[in-house]
Amino acid sequence: MPLALPSGRPGVPSRVTSAFVHPLAFVSALAFALAACAAPEASPGARAPVEPPRAASLPPPPTPPLVPPAPREACASAPPLRVTFYDAGQALAALVSLPDGRHVLVDTGESPKRPACAPCDAWHARVMAGLKRDLGGSPLDMLWVTHQHSDHLGGVPDVLATFRTFLYVDNGEDTGEPGVKAARAATTARGVRVVVVSPGATAVPLSEAGPVRLSAILPQKWPRSCRASPNDCSLVLRVDHCATSFLFTGDAEAPLEAELAPGPVTVLQVGHHGSDTSTTDAFLAKVRPTYAVISSGRPDEGTNATYCHPRASTVARLTRATGGNPGGVVRAFDGRAKCKGSDPSSWHDEPTSENLWVTARDGDVTLESTGDGTVRRVPSARAPSVAALQHP
Repeated sequence: MPLALPSGRPGVPSRVTSAFVHPLAFVSALAFALAACAAPEASPGARAPVEPPRAASLPPPPTPPLVPPAPREACASAPPLRVTFYDAGQALAALVSLPDGRHVLVDTGESPKRPACAPCDAWHARVMAGLKRDLGGSPLDMLWVTHQHSDHLGGVPDVLATFRTFLYVDNGEDTGEPGVKAARAATTARGVRVVVVSPGATAVPLSEAGPVRLSAILPQKWPRSCRASPNDCSLVLRVDHCATSFLFTGDAEAPLEAELAPGPVTVLQVGHHGSDTSTTDAFLAKVRPTYAVISSGRPDEGTNATYCHPRASTVARLTRATGGNPGGVVRAFDGRAKCKGSDPSSWHDEPTSENLWVTARDGDVTLESTGDGTVRRVPSARAPSVAALQHP
């Protein structure tokens, strides 16, 4: 059924900021919206009238602290949480499958029509095939777009056209790129509710679903660099499953990382595809990841020929941070030469921890959590042999 959010019309965003909507209003509205996803429908295609939550019914300020994680017993008796990082090339798309059967997609990968990107169509096709496989006919309860770059929202029109989607969340920034207009036009055409999350509501809980909590991790205001680089407007999402947590940073770079306080996490989605402009030592000291995942393209493949990700220095920092036994090597760019038209000798095999996965090497990476503070990798259709990769 269509979901009711404070702003009323499909495709017209509800803006969430401390100035316009009290954080509790967003909590109630979005929790209500996600809960409605699980409710049975009266009939196929029916549009049931649902009134949005009234502000008068909300508890008064101040904003309460974050809800503490659920006890591990709540997870032990429930199905596991699964997160799949798709082999999306030089892009990002990750599906979070909650224990109660709902699904959240973080970014959609690259546009299949990006100019001067021969493999972009194949990258997009891999993501769409993975979603069809993993959703199995289920809808997307929430599509979370970290920021307005083609390699993160380029697949929005096809995703919304293919999968029934209840809620679309982004940061409300308009970079002027065609993909931004195409994404918003798709929400209008499909009747998808839009919620804009802006700074001012730091670490506001979005939804509590049994042992799972979703939170937006925001700065008090976007860094100045945000205007020149949409990467530093990345809308960071934290997912807590009892004692296990995932942090999705999009393309967050050092200026934004410095403003965030996400706390320690179990699994870190590495910012900006393993660029050396992200994942600073200071940020790693704050999040202290046990595991990490880099979503990046292969050397000289498509747009990665101009980005050269991941960088060897970033892989080395992550290997030190995550520890564990040796986990093989990954092709990484050492930065001694300029990226564009780089000498192949600038790429070398960088050793990695067993707790670091890279989609360019490992294919789809599906991680399963029982809420005990660890994850295990489970096979997925496009993943190479797990044993051969020396990963848990």
